[in-house]
Amino acid sequence: MRQINNNYAERILLIVEEAEQPIDAENVRIKAGIANWQTCLKHLLELVVAKKIMGEKTTKSWIFWSLKKNE
Repeated sequence: MRQINNNYAERILLIVEEAEQPIDAENVRIKAGIANWQTCLKHLLELVVAKKIMGEKTTKSWIFWSLKKNE
């Protein structure tokens, strides 16, 4: 698997870790300054696969939260 080491992924990781509750892709996109929602979701899902954050599919979309909050 490819290493996740780009600026978007780093910004997204910080935003998810600082969120007080699970956060959706649209709010992450806005806070990270990413123009495209699909790009943001792609990076979020890559972070889930890399086990850096947790994610869950809802009826509408996805929500994400930090692994640190799970401990």
